[in-house]
Amino acid sequence: MKIFLYLLYPLSLLYQFLFWWKQRGVIPFHLPQTLVISVGNLTVGGTGKTPFVQFLVRFFQKTYPSYAITILSRGYKAEKTKEGAILPNGLEPKLYGDEPSQHKEMFPDVQVIIGRDRKKSFLLYNQIQSKKHIVILDDGFQHKLLHRDFDFVLFDANSPFGNGLTLPLGFLREPIAHCKRANAIVYTKLTSKNKQDLNQYKKILNQNGVMVPIFHSGFKPELKQVLLNQNLIQKSWNPDLETDSKYLLVTGVGNPKNVYETAKSALLSESIRTKFFPDHFDYAPGSLSSLMNEIQSNETLVTTEKDWIKMRTDLRFIEELQRKNTTVLLVLIQVSVDEEKEINSILAGLVSTYESKTDQVLKT
Repeated sequence: MKIFLYLLYPLSLLYQFLFWWKQRGVIPFHLPQTLVISVGNLTVGGTGKTPFVQFLVRFFQKTYPSYAITILSRGYKAEKTKEGAILPNGLEPKLYGDEPSQHKEMFPDVQVIIGRDRKKSFLLYNQIQSKKHIVILDDGFQHKLLHRDFDFVLFDANSPFGNGLTLPLGFLREPIAHCKRANAIVYTKLTSKNKQDLNQYKKILNQNGVMVPIFHSGFKPELKQVLLNQNLIQKSWNPDLETDSKYLLVTGVGNPKNVYETAKSALLSESIRTKFFPDHFDYAPGSLSSLMNEIQSNETLVTTEKDWIKMRTDLRFIEELQRKNTTVLLVLIQVSVDEEKEINSILAGLVSTYESKTDQVLKT
């Protein structure tokens, strides 16, 4: 295996060169009258960016209620990603993308804009004229076309660097040393099992000259039941009240094994069958019909918000779930940061600095 990697290593070097060539000479554009915070990663696959973006939104909504918030996303695999769009609601994930639709569903008052050209999309669709405006750049670490005031880079604590190689031999988008341009690193999905590896991860970062603040976060799972006969309203679910329940976990996300572990801890059950689809799976009618045939009569369907947003658009699927009297549970995930006070202090400092700069501009 090592010989194979050595032989193909020039491909990784070629990828790094092409990445550098594409971004050389880029002058970041400053979005007007905004505080821009980027949430990104160095790897392909799921690192928990979506729940971390939502963690930031909750902080700003609670601490700075007078501020308007925009989530600016590429809208990966969305039909409107090329032309760009502002989301009217969270009900059309095929048009606007999985994560943007999830954001809009969770935070109706937050402006969500998508577009491959995020600068163009923002300037075209932004409807906020307030001087108190925070933009969260979703998956923005490699998007150097836009200036940001702070860069969070997220790593999955289960395997943050993989084999240490960039694409196509590893799953790094950039070499580890490029984390030096980040303002903070956040290890996500922290558990008692992977905590013991944190010192080794820190050594790897130090060896690559990365000396930025490091934070640690885990997930707080919550279960909600979808009421299929009441406009898909959700209510809390208590697994302690259930006995001899069987579950089918269905998901198409970047790291389905982590969803499984999270669901297992939330359901307090080992009796969970799984069906994993590729990340950003679109759940076409044919796929949902096949899925319906796989759900046993005594099973509860368990999935994530990201998956359910797409599943629920198929009315035939919903009707079939009702006909079979299938219970549907959503695994909701919120981020819990170990050093929450420290991160809150950093965010407050960013707002304070932004307000000072805004006052200076208004006085000139």
